[in-house]
Amino acid sequence: MILNKRNQHKLPTTSVKGDFPVTYHYTAGIAGEKFFLALKDKKLLANTCDSCKFSYLPPKMFCEDCFDELDDGTYKEVDGTAELFSYSEVFYDHRGDKLEKPLLLGLFKLNGSSTIFMHNLLVSEPKIGMKVKVVWSEHRVGSIFDLKGFE
Repeated sequence: MILNKRNQHKLPTTSVKGDFPVTYHYTAGIAGEKFFLALKDKKLLANTCDSCKFSYLPPKMFCEDCFDELDDGTYKEVDGTAELFSYSEVFYDHRGDKLEKPLLLGLFKLNGSSTIFMHNLLVSEPKIGMKVKVVWSEHRVGSIFDLKGFE
């Protein structure tokens, strides 16, 4: 029995044995697809809201501040230079296993964007406010890992 929190009634539970094939296809959406395809060509795309002038990297379909629709005319390429906003040293991977060498993750404010972007920080002695630039992976396929990080 499970308890319904709203009206405190006990509801009967049922179970069904068997296999339930579930398939899905995840998409990055229209703006996300443009962003990832641009990464393949060593380009960082942002878009800017005409109403409030807020600039998004990665691009969005709608402004999160004023809810205006952002059309294709608002996309622009940013140069890949940024300021280190914050960083963290990571000692464990996503499974909780200790990494051989700590990883630095940074929060970056890219020139031409109002948002903060997180990725690998590839410097040995980081300083908040330092200027960094994008380092591209040699083999690019249209994923976030087309960016090796920032140095």
